[in-house]
Amino acid sequence: MAVDQLPGQVREFAGYLNKLMTKLDQGNGWCAVFWQRDPDGMRACLDGLEVPPWDVVEALMHDLNTAYGPAAAAQETGRARALHSASLAAYDARPGGRE
Repeated sequence: MAVDQLPGQVREFAGYLNKLMTKLDQGNGWCAVFWQRDPDGMRACLDGLEVPPWDVVEALMHDLNTAYGPAAAAQETGRARALHSASLAAYDARPGGRE
């Protein structure tokens, strides 16, 4: 599926996730673990082809907390949760999306 065929909410969350990743040290913390364990899965999430599970996003927020402090992480967590929820709902609403 091409990115231009994705629901807008999925593209929006993928864009958010890409911006978040620029703030993180991708060689350390949970971010590094995810890249080492599943680089194809990470790329699919960043490209908007998959929506990551919330626990992955939450772990990235932990990395953000480590780098920028709890206030920054708390602010981003609220935004991330709203975008993630909308993205997941749109992704699942596609024909065959629930499967």
